[in-house]
Amino acid sequence: MLLGLLWSTWHTSAIVHDRGVPEFTVDGKPYFVYGAAFFYERTPRDQWRSDLERYRAIGINTIDLYLIWNWHEPDATTIDFDGHTNPRRNLRALFSIIHELGFKVIVRPGPVIRNEWRNGGYPAWLLERPAYTMPLHDVLEGRYPATATLQNAHADQAAQEWLHNRTHLTYAARWLHDVLTAIEPWSHDVIAIALDDDQGAYIDNDTWPAPHWHRYIDWLKSTVQSAVGTRVPLFINTYQMKVTAASPVWAWGNWYQSDAYRIGEHDLSQLAFSTGLLQTQPGMPVMASEFQAGWLQGADEVRPRAAAPENTTLALHELVQSGAHGVVNFPLQDTLNPAGWEAPWANWFYAWDAAFTLQGTAAARYAPTAAFGDLVRRHGTLLASMQPKFDASIAWLGSAYDPSVMTNARFAALADATIAAQQRCRALALTCRLVDIRYDSLADLRSVRALVVPQILAPLRFETQTAAKLRALRESIAIGPTVDAIRARTHSSTGGIRDAALLVNASGKHALLDVFNPSEHARAIAATTLHIDGRNIHVPAFVLPPGGAIDVGLHRAGSTILKTPHFDSNAIPVTAHAFVPGSGPPFRAVPPGRAIAYAFDAFRDGSSTFVLDNGRVRAIVSADAGARSFVFEDLATHRNVFTPIGAARDDVATPPSPSPRDYIAPYTHPFPAGTFNRHYDCRVTSTGVRAELTCSYTAPDLAATPVRFEKTFSLAPNATSLVVKVVANAPARSISAVASGTPGKPYDRLDVPFGPGATRWITFPIQGPPTVSANRGGSL
Repeated sequence: MLLGLLWSTWHTSAIVHDRGVPEFTVDGKPYFVYGAAFFYERTPRDQWRSDLERYRAIGINTIDLYLIWNWHEPDATTIDFDGHTNPRRNLRALFSIIHELGFKVIVRPGPVIRNEWRNGGYPAWLLERPAYTMPLHDVLEGRYPATATLQNAHADQAAQEWLHNRTHLTYAARWLHDVLTAIEPWSHDVIAIALDDDQGAYIDNDTWPAPHWHRYIDWLKSTVQSAVGTRVPLFINTYQMKVTAASPVWAWGNWYQSDAYRIGEHDLSQLAFSTGLLQTQPGMPVMASEFQAGWLQGADEVRPRAAAPENTTLALHELVQSGAHGVVNFPLQDTLNPAGWEAPWANWFYAWDAAFTLQGTAAARYAPTAAFGDLVRRHGTLLASMQPKFDASIAWLGSAYDPSVMTNARFAALADATIAAQQRCRALALTCRLVDIRYDSLADLRSVRALVVPQILAPLRFETQTAAKLRALRESIAIGPTVDAIRARTHSSTGGIRDAALLVNASGKHALLDVFNPSEHARAIAATTLHIDGRNIHVPAFVLPPGGAIDVGLHRAGSTILKTPHFDSNAIPVTAHAFVPGSGPPFRAVPPGRAIAYAFDAFRDGSSTFVLDNGRVRAIVSADAGARSFVFEDLATHRNVFTPIGAARDDVATPPSPSPRDYIAPYTHPFPAGTFNRHYDCRVTSTGVRAELTCSYTAPDLAATPVRFEKTFSLAPNATSLVVKVVANAPARSISAVASGTPGKPYDRLDVPFGPGATRWITFPIQGPPTVSANRGGSL
């Protein structure tokens, strides 16, 4: 009885069908998810409410939360949901704020999360156990669990490993139960729960037919449902899954823009294909679980890759035209990783040039993000009840053949042919969907009058179900190998307008014409007449600015252009990146002629952090981030010499090679990791006459015998240079990334060898290049 009462609150949302059209509902009403990932672990506790209020102000209605296992369970005897070990772990306070502000919530409790986070969110104290067959070096370096890295290309084999790992199954089940029980008082706010992270992703992954992978997802599903019941929707977040229609749970999609500055045909076609695969799930709404028209800052970068802000507008409206009923901005705001918690290929600054800066001010993507939020705020219920009026279907044939003959090369050929068909639809102003003939019903397949079945893999024969359905369909709809072959049986529902879709609700009483302009030039749209539910509705001419989008409401009396704000690249001030602390407890006052050193939580992340300050310059050293320094600041100009890559990173002269159990090593070693995330024992050794901080660490994994590193940071009164003395008992190197004064060169990398009998002093001036010496006053 008690269990039944507990489960009774986990039923806020549901998937319902109105005249066969799937809708996602919350509290019984169609609900368009306009979400934002909120990385509370990367955000100071005293900033949570103000940041979330900003999110709400631009139309966000749903907060997406990673609930990270190793963040809340930092050791085998500690579990923290109330902030007693770190204010940022106060999950109960966070859910209270979210509830007070009226948000709904998507939770992602893992057990593995990726997100460029240390050990993929998995507790290191578990990964060191033999059951995980993970080298100690990989664990200490913060790399993802070995089995999780296998998942990228060999999901079925990875799932088999997880299922055979009794330690994993026992502890992961305990974690999922603990964290879901902790948030149960706010269960009415939870509208969906993710199973693990990035499961099923990639067209070249072995997710079909993948019996072990299906069993593992079923295990995750049953484990979560043992805590929350069977009524809350569960999903996986994926990307271009081979046979999405066969997913054991609802599949949502991830999408990030390529490295192009301006979104073009490649990005739009990849987005259309990725979203089209989600359309193939029978009876399921299309949802975008992770969305960003850009990419994050890399481990060896001082700023994110540049991307045009209007890309956000174009990609969001492409999703709407593909029938999306939800989008999660991933992320909405740039943040800082707590010291030492980023993955070794990630940056301290978790930056994307997102809509909000680290300080919470508007950045270039603010305007297009807010414009879409305004559309959802005013018309979200309507959007959530609408589907595109499709002019033709394109068969995604991933499941149409015997799986034993379906190589990755054949899947790639199918993808190319399908994308080409989608592009031809777009050129002809046809709204085309993807369908999986094997899994879709005959009734749904017949609801659209033309079907493209690419013949790229002929003479391979279709499997039995696909072949039988195709025979039945030939009696009622047009079927051809290309879009042009069935063109005569189609009609443009948008009146010939390209980059557009006509959205209609199940009753046919409400309709919306969505149009975007991917061109760099203004686009004039001629007046046209649309045929909806037996009515002719006139749409007047209008002009779309470059990178703009517009929605036209269609009704019995005619049409109305919805006043959605348009992005103006000159209207929003862009705040420059700042790597020095913002608001928070004040630094100590420095007496004239003195230099002081003291412990201080400068970044409000609960980590061991120290300050050296003489009133002219200030250095901050993060003991939990390998005793690196991210800040050496001129207090008069607020210029920071260091970068978010950090200075004084220790490493051995010859680092260990990537282990054979690190299956994503080719993509995740862009910069020497060294001891970047190790906890150093730091102590203030002088303050007043001179500020000195000495930090040391002994690495058990970098050489045949333990390697001891020691470094001393020194700052003299009135000096404008920071001196770092480095010592080690084995050949070593100190790596620093210093802001460059050279145009077009983001930073200078300083790589200093040192070791037994080779102590070095590195001097970092506020102005000019650093110098290295073999004694305190000399130079090399």
